[in-house]
Amino acid sequence: MTTQAMRTAVVVTNHPERGALDIVMDNPDIDVAVFESPAKAYARIRSVQPAVVIVYVSADSPTDLLLLTMLKLDRATASIPIWMGAVCCSSSSFRPS
Repeated sequence: MTTQAMRTAVVVTNHPERGALDIVMDNPDIDVAVFESPAKAYARIRSVQPAVVIVYVSADSPTDLLLLTMLKLDRATASIPIWMGAVCCSSSSFRPS
């Protein structure tokens, strides 16, 4: 019997909207989703080490931009794919970065 590792996604958003849930539900590569605010996301991502990070970004939010910078500069998180979308947009706006 073989076991398959659970594929976890951390969804970073201050406003868990239907679009965020839809992208998780519609993606067969995600088994577990953890929703986190941008202010606490970095610590959660470091501890969970997810298969993907899904970020609803706001272009005028220093917190969101700092999070993305930290994730790419940290050796422990730099290889984790980040899917980005805008807070105002539907789930179809998500795409791997």
